[in-house]
Amino acid sequence: MENETAAEAEIERLEREIELLETEHPELKAVCDNGKARIQKQIEKVDLISFDDVEKENVTWLYHPYIPKGKITICGAYPGVGKTFLLCYMAACVSTGRQFFDIVPFSGEPGKAIYLTTEDGIGDTIKPRLEACGANMKNIATVKSNTSSLTFDNPQIEDIVKEFQPDLFIFDPFQSFIGEDVEMNASNKTRSKLNYIIEIAEKYNVAIVLICHFNKNQKGDAITRVMGSTDIMGVCRSFLALGIVPDNKDLRYMSHEKSSLAKNGKTVLFEIVPDDGGIKFVDYSSYSMDEYAAMAKQNGKRAAPALEEAKAFIIRNMPEGKRLAADMETLAEANGFSKTTIYRARTSLKIKSKQNGFKGKYYWTLPRDTE
Repeated sequence: MENETAAEAEIERLEREIELLETEHPELKAVCDNGKARIQKQIEKVDLISFDDVEKENVTWLYHPYIPKGKITICGAYPGVGKTFLLCYMAACVSTGRQFFDIVPFSGEPGKAIYLTTEDGIGDTIKPRLEACGANMKNIATVKSNTSSLTFDNPQIEDIVKEFQPDLFIFDPFQSFIGEDVEMNASNKTRSKLNYIIEIAEKYNVAIVLICHFNKNQKGDAITRVMGSTDIMGVCRSFLALGIVPDNKDLRYMSHEKSSLAKNGKTVLFEIVPDDGGIKFVDYSSYSMDEYAAMAKQNGKRAAPALEEAKAFIIRNMPEGKRLAADMETLAEANGFSKTTIYRARTSLKIKSKQNGFKGKYYWTLPRDTE
C-alpha cells in the first residue's frame, strides 16, 4: 500500500512538471524521460523540391570578383604584411562609396561597415588608419566594450547587424571569434561555429571578411597555410592572400586564390603609404602567392619570360605612351621580368628614356607608331 502511494505521488509530480513545461513552451511537447520531465526534441519535416521549382538567385557583389555579398571571404597573410591596413582601406572605400583599388563598387553609393578587432587598439591604430584612407567615420562602427565574449555564436552579433545594417563586416583576426573552447583543427567544431555567421551573411546580405593568420608551415600552398581545419577554407566563397613582392619590401600583392562564384580576379599590386591615401594601387600581376613564394626561395631569380611577352607587358602598362621609368622598372621586377629581358624588349620597341627637365625624373616614351 505504501509503495502504491509513493508511485502515485511520483506520477502526479511528473504530470505537474510536464504540465508546467508545456505551459512555458506551448509550441512544444513535454515527455517523461527516466523519471524526469523534459521537452521533446522537435524534428522538422524534410520537404523535397524539384529544381524546376527552385528560384534562381543572382550573386551580388561588394567588389567583383573579390568580395561577394551574403557570403564569407577570407583574407590571409603572415604578420607584418599589412592585412589590417588593407581591410581599413576596404572599409574606408565602402564608407565613401568609392573604388576599391580600381574596382568599381557594387553601387557607387556610400555604405556601412563594422570592424571588430582584438589585436589592435581602435583609438591608436584602427582609427588613424581609417583616417589615412579617407574614411567616413560615421559609416564605420566597432564595439567599445571587451570583444572577448563576441564569438560567432553570440546572439549580439546578429543584433548589431540588424541595428547598423552594414554592407561589410570584418572580424580581425578570425581566430579570436571562433571561441576559446573550439579546437581549430576539428572540422566538426569549427563548422558548427561558422554556421552562425554564414546564416547572418545570407540573411542580411552582408559581406563578411575574416582576417586569418597563416600557419608556420611555409611548404604548403596558399590554401593550406590558413591556420586551422581545412573546413574553414571550405565555407569561404572567396580567399585573398596577401604578401610582399620578393626583393621589393615596399610592394605588396593581393592574390585571389579561391573564387567559387566568379572567375578569379587578377593579382593586385599595391603600396602602403600612410601619408598619401593609405593604400596606393600600383598595377596588376599575373602571379599567384605560390609563384611569388617560389620566386622568394630562388632569391628572386626566375626564368625570363619570352621577349614578346615582355614587349606586350610594356605596351599594356604604358597606355598613354609615356610613364615614369622607375614605375616601369618596379612593375617589371614585380612581374618576374629580368633586367636583361626588359632591356631587350625596350630596344626592340625603340623606347626612349628621357629626363623631364633639369634634374627631373626619367620617363619611358613609346614611338608614336607603336601599336
